[in-house]
Formats: sequence, structure tokens, C-alpha cells
Amino acid sequence: MFQFAVHFASLFKPVMLQLRFIGACSILGLVAWSLLSFVMDTVARAKEMHQIPCTKCRFFTGDYRLKCTVNPHVANTEQAIDCPDYRNN
Repeated sequence: MFQFAVHFASLFKPVMLQLRFIGACSILGLVAWSLLSFVMDTVARAKEMHQIPCTKCRFFTGDYRLKCTVNPHVANTEQAIDCPDYRNN
């Protein structure tokens, strides 16, 4: 019985080596895909956040208590991207 197990293990040693290599490459591929997805989402979010015009508006105060005198609840959020009250300095 023991000799059968040793013979069986020696037959599948090359297969197990290839399976470990494929498994390691798969894990590295998933990590790379996850990192690439994270970077792409971060860039898309940054582009969206840079469209907020509040800091260039005449009504923007820069004070953390009252950021905008016209729309204080919308100031510096995604809702302010198409603000109808926007006036350029």
C-alpha cells in the first residue's frame, strides 16, 4: 500500500507542479486586474470631482461653515456640477 502511494505521488509530481504554477499565475493576474480596476475607478472619480466649479464661483466663500451663500447644501458636491447659480469670478 505504501509503495502504491509513493508510485502514485511520483506520477503526479509534474502535474502538481504545473497546477501550482497555474494557480500562482492566476492569483497574480487577479491582483493585477484588481489594482488596474482600482486605478481606473480612481481616475474616473477624480475627473468627476474636477468638474465641480464651486471654487471658481463668485458666491463661494471658502469658509468651512458656509461654503456657498446661495446653495450651501450643494456646495462642493456632485450636485453642483450643473449649478444654475454659478457665476465665474
